[in-house]
Amino acid sequence: MNFKKVTLLIVFVSQFFVAQNVDFDKGTILQKKYYEVIQYESVYDKIIIPVTINGKNYRFLLDTGAPNLISNEVMQELNSVSTKNINVNDANNLNQTMQSVVIPKIEIGNLTFESQVALVFDLKNHNLLSCYNIDGFIGSNLLKTSILKIDKKNRNLIITDQIELLNVKVKPIKIELFGSQKAPYIELNFSGKNKEKASDMVLFDTGMDGLYDMSKRAFTAFEKQNIFEIKGESEGLSSVGLFGSGNPSLQRLVFLENTFLNNKSIENLYSNTTDDSNSRIGLEFLDYGNAILDFKKKNFYFEANETIILSNKEPKFALTIFDNKLIVGLVWDKNLSEKIKFGDEILSIDSFKINEMKLCECLNLKKYVKNKNLYTIEVKNKEGQISEINIEN
Repeated sequence: MNFKKVTLLIVFVSQFFVAQNVDFDKGTILQKKYYEVIQYESVYDKIIIPVTINGKNYRFLLDTGAPNLISNEVMQELNSVSTKNINVNDANNLNQTMQSVVIPKIEIGNLTFESQVALVFDLKNHNLLSCYNIDGFIGSNLLKTSILKIDKKNRNLIITDQIELLNVKVKPIKIELFGSQKAPYIELNFSGKNKEKASDMVLFDTGMDGLYDMSKRAFTAFEKQNIFEIKGESEGLSSVGLFGSGNPSLQRLVFLENTFLNNKSIENLYSNTTDDSNSRIGLEFLDYGNAILDFKKKNFYFEANETIILSNKEPKFALTIFDNKLIVGLVWDKNLSEKIKFGDEILSIDSFKINEMKLCECLNLKKYVKNKNLYTIEVKNKEGQISEINIEN
């Protein structure tokens, strides 16, 4: 039987940044034949690793969906002169001018990375990035000649240039490295209701929560092929980028019955669409197996069970942060949409009183409501009316 297969290609360099006229490809690693194990800290599910610059210890977030980035404070410590100002877009297509610098030396464990290009950003005054207490990002461009293994179960990273030392038992799929940033894209495959097949080139983004965000471009192509089932539509916001939340837009909740990553089957995957031009997959995949990104030979490995069966629990709404408040970002359930709307402020979830919590602590509530079968929310609408609503998943 012949199946029609739809394949989407990448149109932008990166999901997180689109930076012009900067050669992120500069920089080298001093060592040869290296194998370094780095223990990392998990902060609100993000990967935070220890880094040394100029003899001082810092905390950097591992973000394969971005280039290297340092805080204003690290730049001052370097006493570095900006190489140039560049125009940058974040994942919500918000635009800002940023500085770029060359960092003479970055040490991670016993490894020394030299002449690395990085962007500069005020991390301390970002309402959400400040929650992680970080000094920068380790981006994909720093890893361009290395192999990175992420082991979430043991909370460690392995950085090496010798794939045989990892004793990999699975076959790889190819990585496409785009732009001087070396943003890693891999193929995610789908099988639809009528055995239609499709694939989406997705950014492997360790700065992203969740499993799979489908681009609007992919949605348009796959909708014609019965690749997914639309479960809901909502006008609102779903995520916060480097420069903010973006503008409200129409998003869809889709159900993908059969998804395949590196030949591993994933059943019952829910995804919401975004305005991004390219799709991406995130950190939640690491709950099911180890990821190995071989930037050196452009291979990707996913060490997981043959079949991953996700909960068939359908999301009813989504939380997000806007204007330093926890709000209703999207409402998928039609009955629930008669009670809450985009922009309604969340005052409490069960015993959690939002006004008694720091904004950073609210980051844990997304996981809390996802894992609860029954809970109560208190919301205040735009007219100031307050109501309690029981949510049953």
